[in-house]
Amino acid sequence: MKTNVIAHRGSKGTTPENTKASFLEALAVKSDGIELDVHLSKDNRLVVIHDETIDRTTNGKGAVVDYTLEELKQFDAGSWFAESFKEERILSLEDVLLLLSEREFKGILNIELKTDQNEYQGIEKIVLDLVGKIKPDFRIVYSSFNYRTLERLTQLNPDVEFALLFNEKNKNHKQLKNGITVLAWHTGLKTLLHILFQTRSIPVRVWTVNHSALLAFCFRKKVDSVITDFPEKALRIRRIVQGE
Repeated sequence: MKTNVIAHRGSKGTTPENTKASFLEALAVKSDGIELDVHLSKDNRLVVIHDETIDRTTNGKGAVVDYTLEELKQFDAGSWFAESFKEERILSLEDVLLLLSEREFKGILNIELKTDQNEYQGIEKIVLDLVGKIKPDFRIVYSSFNYRTLERLTQLNPDVEFALLFNEKNKNHKQLKNGITVLAWHTGLKTLLHILFQTRSIPVRVWTVNHSALLAFCFRKKVDSVITDFPEKALRIRRIVQGE
């Protein structure tokens, strides 16, 4: 089984993250999957952006939740990366689902619900209702650092596929002992080194892997997936390590 290459916020290393340009680039290089982040806007629309604020990745300032989706779409979401991307705008999750469906995407879409800082009451139902309305013909995995979000998702739909996020600072590993079912975990590289040889019972998806040597290491160990800012480079290294 080949390791999946998941494009982190699209092709984040070569285009402005979480924009149409980044997702189209991920599709163009034939990534196995795409990862993105969602917050809620002031009018309870699902917004594709990583941070709780728009400061870092747009020409605006302030919290995502303080703007309506229409207001958020007025900001330039590309010039911070390069002037050539000045036409890029913040997307809604609906925009992305429709884009991927139009392009006949058949890979994995990893939707990270950014509820670790703000719980966004009701976001789980809003996401599931949207996906149910659009009915995309590709696999969706929901992830979060907030295990309560994953519990709420499975209460609403026991058939959803989800992954609990780990890093070196949080204590989500303790939730494994508290009875939460985890189909896969997304983990940082340092965590991977500790757990890789201790379990094969659930898939290990590793983020964020960008260095060539670390990508090759993950491919040699045949982890389930690598989440990377440079999917084209990762796919090239996978061909060398794991073959066509």
